[in-house]
Amino acid sequence: MKTGNGRARLPKRTRAAIRRVLQTSHTPSETKRILVRTEELYGAFIREAPAPGGLNFLRPQYYGGLSVFAFYEAMDRRIGDDALQEVLWQMLLRGGDIHKSTPLRFRLSGMGLQRLCYAILGKYAAFANKQADSGRWKNTWKFEVNPENRKNGISMPLTRCPVAAFAKRHGYEHLMPLFCGSDFKVAERYGMRLIREHTEAEGARACDFWYLAAEDPAE
Repeated sequence: MKTGNGRARLPKRTRAAIRRVLQTSHTPSETKRILVRTEELYGAFIREAPAPGGLNFLRPQYYGGLSVFAFYEAMDRRIGDDALQEVLWQMLLRGGDIHKSTPLRFRLSGMGLQRLCYAILGKYAAFANKQADSGRWKNTWKFEVNPENRKNGISMPLTRCPVAAFAKRHGYEHLMPLFCGSDFKVAERYGMRLIREHTEAEGARACDFWYLAAEDPAE
């Protein structure tokens, strides 16, 4: 995201999460310096690999991914996984509390709800994939909607992960398990289970996203 003068600004959620992580170990002046450096690096990353435009609902995930890489670099790559994980959780949950004991509940059982979800996701996937194939959307994921015809839950694998591609170019591959692992915690926060056997970061063709309600059995 950019300001009116064209300068890239850190996503608000990332900035707030960084402040929260650093407040117990850094002075206010040190925190400010790190945030300034993070924003400079983030701007450079965005210029190198612009975020997807238009009606792409995964734009925040892409912006957030680059902002976490920028924070890692601003810390001279000397920061623990726990701190980075906390920033990721805050980013993905839009400021929500990942540690909240009572999760929200989304019931995915019932063929009617499943058909409705797939009808909506199918139309969006066709639109988004067309934008990606035409080159109008840069650095974006492509979608598959229930390619294995699963009977339970919602299945929507993603391919062409731009965060994994950026990580590979910059030597951040070792951080990708944090990104991929965060998806499980976010699903848990909403009372769901994520079933995943493959990720592009590990060399697979696609990243599995199969969400089941907590009480639904896997097939």
